[in-house]
Amino acid sequence: MKNYQFNETALFVLLVIMSVLLAGCVISDSSVRYSGVENSQLRQIKQGITTRDQLVEIVGEPTEQSTTEDGAEILKYICTMTKDNQLVVFPPPIVIDDKKETEHTVVFKIRDGIVQRHWRE
Repeated sequence: MKNYQFNETALFVLLVIMSVLLAGCVISDSSVRYSGVENSQLRQIKQGITTRDQLVEIVGEPTEQSTTEDGAEILKYICTMTKDNQLVVFPPPIVIDDKKETEHTVVFKIRDGIVQRHWRE
């Protein structure tokens, strides 16, 4: 009879351990980082009114600058968004990393020291 109760206890302990192992644990983490021209900054730029100096004061120094054949100045700002997702599953420890990076450019056309227009490439 004693042997029978030992087996029940062992079975119960085994079931508890298996339940914990199968249920496991999941941990996830996400982060988003953005560098570049913000929408709030773009709202401050008034086409036909904002000067080049005001633009640089609001947005910072451009990543690239050039001059067109007709004498207009082009200022380019490269913007980067990085999304980093991580999922960890226990047991066994399985780590899944998913990192996505997207880039776009905000371009300003300046003539006679005044912002004429801007667009996103």
